[in-house]
Amino acid sequence: MVKVALVGGEKSGKTTLASKLGKKGTESDIVLYDFVKGDNIISIVDPIGYPKSPKPLVNAVNMADVVVFCVDAAGLDARAGECIILMDLVKPKHGIITITKTDTSNPYAVEELKNKIKMIAKGTVVENWEVIPTSTNVKAMEGIDKLKDVLFEYDNKLKEEHKTLLDKPVRIPIDHHFNVTGIGCVILGYVDQGVVNAKEKLTVFPIKHEVEIRSIQMHDVDVKQAPAGARVGLAIKGIQSKDLDRGHIISASENVAEDFSLKCVTAKFKGEFKKGDKVHVYTGLQSTPGNIVKIIANGNEVEETKSSSAYEVVLKTDKEVAYSPGDRFILSKLDDPKQRFLATGTI
Repeated sequence: MVKVALVGGEKSGKTTLASKLGKKGTESDIVLYDFVKGDNIISIVDPIGYPKSPKPLVNAVNMADVVVFCVDAAGLDARAGECIILMDLVKPKHGIITITKTDTSNPYAVEELKNKIKMIAKGTVVENWEVIPTSTNVKAMEGIDKLKDVLFEYDNKLKEEHKTLLDKPVRIPIDHHFNVTGIGCVILGYVDQGVVNAKEKLTVFPIKHEVEIRSIQMHDVDVKQAPAGARVGLAIKGIQSKDLDRGHIISASENVAEDFSLKCVTAKFKGEFKKGDKVHVYTGLQSTPGNIVKIIANGNEVEETKSSSAYEVVLKTDKEVAYSPGDRFILSKLDDPKQRFLATGTI
């Protein structure tokens, strides 16, 4: 399975594109679509709650193996720059640019827009992404099959990558949860690593609540186990949906803390913040407000950051966060109307 995040602003055409790439499934501030062809599965995540809130966008990107950056053929919208900044902070391993609604434009204008995107994205991870023009118009349907073929190629590569994760401890971030009559609490998520087994006892972090995996479903089929890379529905015993939040992690062991010292790199644009600032913190699918306690540059404490620079940032979050070594933290400022992402960091 290849997990794909479609990112872009309100007029980027990503939601219409998602509906042409797969069948709609779970829906909230992120909407999931699936497309199956033989042994290949494309799972699409569309963060419809963005740009009103940055959280769905960060969630979608953190859920994905491949990011598809959608740009309307009419031109870059107000949020395109913010999406590029986030991509450059996160640095997805795989990415594609698609110019959507090409049936409303002409080849010369599309080529000009392609060059403009590359110019704006110069010096960022997005600069070298392949560009695939698409149209969802029934008569045109340009590029849809090509985009699917590229995603299938990624799926084949990822199958090999997922095999290397099977021996690791199981880890499943929760993206949706609800109670089902006669079954109890059900969670939805992707198996990040390891293999989850029915009847296995695990723990929900950061709340440190032990649960038992009552049953497992993959694509509405009951299975006894599910490996890394799989999309699962888990019926879990010992907890109720009201006790869970998106981002909680089902695993055998996680670190839990509210005080962090992060090695941070600030955004290329508007990456400035000060000691004492209130920020919003994302890691995996978790999010919480936090406070900047200390900023250190080259061993010396400083009062504020500059864009495109490296710092050690001491941070205190409002609530406990579950994490494992190597997890990425994203700092944002929700009250900025144009560019809300400040920095990325790891422990």
